[in-house]
Amino acid sequence: MPHAAQVRRATPDEVERWDALIEANPDGGHMVQSRAFAETKRFDGLEPVFLVIDAPTADGAERIHCLVLEGRVSLGRYWYLPMGPTATDMAPVIEGLRAFAAAEGDVLVVKVEPHLESTPERIDELVALGLERSRDMQVMTHTVVLDLEQGEEALFASFSQMIRRQVRGATKKGYRVERPEPTQETFDAMHAMMLTVAGGKGMAGMRERAYYDAFWGAFTRAGAGRFYFGYDDDTGRPQAGIFVTTAGRTVVYKDGGSRPDRTINGGSALLLWTAMQDAIAEGKLAFDLAGTPPSDRADDETHPFHGLAQFKLRFGPITDFLPSFDLVLRPLRHRVWEGLVRRVEWRIRKGPDTLR
Repeated sequence: MPHAAQVRRATPDEVERWDALIEANPDGGHMVQSRAFAETKRFDGLEPVFLVIDAPTADGAERIHCLVLEGRVSLGRYWYLPMGPTATDMAPVIEGLRAFAAAEGDVLVVKVEPHLESTPERIDELVALGLERSRDMQVMTHTVVLDLEQGEEALFASFSQMIRRQVRGATKKGYRVERPEPTQETFDAMHAMMLTVAGGKGMAGMRERAYYDAFWGAFTRAGAGRFYFGYDDDTGRPQAGIFVTTAGRTVVYKDGGSRPDRTINGGSALLLWTAMQDAIAEGKLAFDLAGTPPSDRADDETHPFHGLAQFKLRFGPITDFLPSFDLVLRPLRHRVWEGLVRRVEWRIRKGPDTLR
């Protein structure tokens, strides 16, 4: 086995250039590895740690810039590496992380989730490296990912006939797409459209309003996110809206909503197609529709994402990525935390849910 990867904290200059650096990662970088995401997760009491991993490969070495979200509890610290690290060879990376985190002294567990398609062989490989399988942390563990490198013509042809018809029909009937500035008025309008789902309750798993303001604010200030609003009449009220992130080389359809009353059908499809065209023009690799049921539950009407997935699946098939894994460094403390302390401590002081 190749020697362990070398792991260190990023320098201030590297942190300053972080979003540009993650684009050189083996997976091309993703919004959950960005500085804006790190800033947002402070809302949940998580502090960012920026790591640089130099990992050996058969052809030499590769560098991985990896965001760690650090939580503190009474028994120590825990680290969560959202959708990372992703490497050509995971074995030396896991060994390097194990040594680096163990030297920190009070880190209980390192939660990792390499952004690789899930296969039984890959799961077995990670378990053999001493990792314990954990629950899915990201909605994007199961999702629809579209290949933008094939270009507009081939991508559009890959959509279902219904989506192609909706896009053409909405365009022909004068559905208007705008990219509003990220003002408080825009935030208010977007949130109101998101709440029209489920009789005004919003989508399954929807966060509190303040979280969305923090998220949209962090990404738009960093130039790593934008809104698209669609209009089907002259009232000046948007009929539908989406928010996409552009950190890394994968664009993510993060949020969406629409008014139930409409005069032109197909607006939501046209909004997404417009965002995809912009992403292709900017040289992005992929467009992630962010969240479906697992592929083996695509027809399960009890899954909370079933309804949304019926729309997304008209753009492409589900991709299942690897689940989260725990690299447990302090087994006894970790068992005590899981079995007893967490439930008691979080009754007193709510904590982020990354150690479950």
